[in-house]
Amino acid sequence: MRLVLSSLVLLCVALAVRANAAPASVLPDKFYGKFTLDHSENFDEYLEAKGYSWFTRKLIVFATFEKVFEKDNAAAFNYENLTTKKNVYYKNVVLGKEFTGEGLDSTQHKITFYMKDGKVYEKHVPVDKNSEAKEEEYEYFFDGDFLVVRMEANGVVGKRFYKRV
Repeated sequence: MRLVLSSLVLLCVALAVRANAAPASVLPDKFYGKFTLDHSENFDEYLEAKGYSWFTRKLIVFATFEKVFEKDNAAAFNYENLTTKKNVYYKNVVLGKEFTGEGLDSTQHKITFYMKDGKVYEKHVPVDKNSEAKEEEYEYFFDGDFLVVRMEANGVVGKRFYKRV
């Protein structure tokens, strides 16, 4: 009887551990592809809230932007942020796994892509705490045919709408 009871307890513990384990998260297929900037909402105001000067904001607003998500393997993807100013490439990105990469500001960042409620988030934390770079988070989701990137600074929300090419 003790053997049966012990076996049942072990089985229950194993099932509980398995039920509480987070499933391996992978980037949904709809995010894969190449996207080019179509239009923005409140983006200049967002940049102003981040403290960028008028001249810098105009350079950023008029730059071209493309985002590319490519499958690397079953659990990872590659990401490209292509602009007229600078391109950044992140290889073998695994959702939820932090890595160090170069940001558009040419400084090193701790970067984590993760999913929550069907949306993809890209979080940047500057490695050099003395740099001018600030912690940032970008939210990616779909609105109709557009990949939308939502950003917020000091209560000001900016959105950029990308069209699949």
